[in-house]
Amino acid sequence: MKNLTTKQTECLEIMENASIVYLTNIDKSGFPSTRAMLNLKNPKEHPGLVAVHEAEENPLTVFLTTNTSSSKFAEIQQNGKASLYYCEPGKSHGVLLQGTAEIITDNELRQKAWQKGWEMYYPAGDSDYTLLRFTPAKLKTYANFTVVTENV
Repeated sequence: MKNLTTKQTECLEIMENASIVYLTNIDKSGFPSTRAMLNLKNPKEHPGLVAVHEAEENPLTVFLTTNTSSSKFAEIQQNGKASLYYCEPGKSHGVLLQGTAEIITDNELRQKAWQKGWEMYYPAGDSDYTLLRFTPAKLKTYANFTVVTENV
């Protein structure tokens, strides 16, 4: 893992403590589309995914899952530009990551990421399970009425 800046370390701490993450991507009409997602970067809530995240060269890379049959899948397939927003509830403290979401087709990685219990999200099985990799290019931290922007 490369050395992280102070802001990247702060960002990672927020990412690993948030219960949810907000994903925004571009819909087919060209408008932003935001939804709350499970924060698979949270090691307390998703310990089975720690090794999957740690295997990435960039520690701020995030894996997400979605249904292959979802509009989100089709939108990301068409345009991978996306952002993730993490925040600490009750505080004016958050992190925005801007970058690219890609659909993972590597079956070995998809199976490594699969977690017991996800059958409830993917009742159609593996054919409706999609693993996404979000790679950040820029981060913005929001704290104490200050915004700091940094390239990743």
